[in-house]
Amino acid sequence: MFKILIAATPVLFSKFFTVADREAVLAAIPKGTRRVVFVDNPATAHLIATVESLVSKGIVVIVRDHHDVLNPRNPREKEIANAANRVRELVGVNALISNRQANPACSGLIQVGEFAGKGTVIVADPDPDGLTAAMKASGLVYEGLDTDAATLDGARSEQTAERLTPIALLLVKGLGSLPPFDVNRPQLSEDAKSKLFQEFVAAASGDKVALDGLNLKVEAYEAGVKVAEGIASEASEPAPGVVMVNAAGKPRHDLTTLTQRMESCTGCRVTVVRKDSGPIAAKHGGVQYSLAVVKAVQAEINLQELLTPGFTSSPESGIISNTSFLLHVSQEVWESQVLPALRARFAA
Repeated sequence: MFKILIAATPVLFSKFFTVADREAVLAAIPKGTRRVVFVDNPATAHLIATVESLVSKGIVVIVRDHHDVLNPRNPREKEIANAANRVRELVGVNALISNRQANPACSGLIQVGEFAGKGTVIVADPDPDGLTAAMKASGLVYEGLDTDAATLDGARSEQTAERLTPIALLLVKGLGSLPPFDVNRPQLSEDAKSKLFQEFVAAASGDKVALDGLNLKVEAYEAGVKVAEGIASEASEPAPGVVMVNAAGKPRHDLTTLTQRMESCTGCRVTVVRKDSGPIAAKHGGVQYSLAVVKAVQAEINLQELLTPGFTSSPESGIISNTSFLLHVSQEVWESQVLPALRARFAA
């Protein structure tokens, strides 16, 4: 978890995967806070517990999110929908929880400056969609923010100069220059992301020094592009239409470039990156497999169907999945469930 100020409004950035996440957020909310606004935080058991704690203290809780599931098709989707409904029960009309089909970006659920003001704390998902939503909620916007937000929360391969404003492209390149998550030094990557988010907010408000700082990160980004191209050149195909690379132990690399190169492989439908960073890697021997469905076939492929019905989504279980087209798993889950299911699903 980390904290920045956006137009004088304190914003906490955190996932809600663990008890520690919940406790860190609750501890960071100062005394005298009258309202806490959650933006772009998917409903989880730990988010629900956080909301329950705040409501019990008489704090007004507002939720703006777009991770609900219409017509759940499997146990995980039902779990997500049930969690969203529980949040609605807790905060009533203060919960506006949509889905990604209706609202590709969380900022679309928020009016400019809707949650600015003293006594308010915003809690956001620590990604570009959470950041742009928090900016809009605090009253700081720039031309093209909503369109940028939808692109930034979509397929990495589409985060290009043709689809993003120049400043949003600098954010993408800045994210590509961040140090990877190190389980032994987790604060290193969080501090770097905090600084990047602060620079982006300042640059968006017209701060030339901050804009220069973002531009300085481009050189590191370009180096990461070359590394990504090298990783992609060694891609394998563990199942028909499944393109996989091994990024574990490799220097920092640009994920957008890596995704674009993988998706350009003939017949690619699913990409898989084996890496040594991420919340699952931190809990399962330093290895995590991250899968994504190519956008053109997302309506046809549900990665959650590769798993044993009734699975639990958490770093401890070795599975994280809040949408049907993204999935993160441990080595054991990859070998015992996901890889066999992929081969069965895409058998020639």
